[in-house]
Amino acid sequence: MRSSCGFFIEYSKVKLNANAKNIKQYLKDIFKNENLHSIFLSEETLAQHFLKHPEVTANDYYFVLKSLNKKPLANFESGKNNQLFYYDNSEKIYYRIAIKVTKYNEIFVKSVVKGDEKLKKEIDKMNSLPH
Repeated sequence: MRSSCGFFIEYSKVKLNANAKNIKQYLKDIFKNENLHSIFLSEETLAQHFLKHPEVTANDYYFVLKSLNKKPLANFESGKNNQLFYYDNSEKIYYRIAIKVTKYNEIFVKSVVKGDEKLKKEIDKMNSLPH
């Protein structure tokens, strides 16, 4: 089933990406995994996230859907998760999207945080680190 904002409902997870050819090469490079095939957001994560971050709306998740098709402003590896940073030019909002890869070559969105100058400073800090 497809909702009006472009998410696909698949059992207990929301599929954010229709098929493997839509997984961009930069994500495969970040995770050093050519076999990535889908991007998901679990219902449990979504429910927990709405409680912790009520300021993140359905429109923000739609931006996440569009953003994951673009190269991030910055990428930072943090344990099992990678944090990707994006900027919504029309809304003047920065986003930090935490994602992880499962043993089944699926990407799961773990959290979405939006902000302004504080996230901008995190991006600047990530970009100033040696790669």
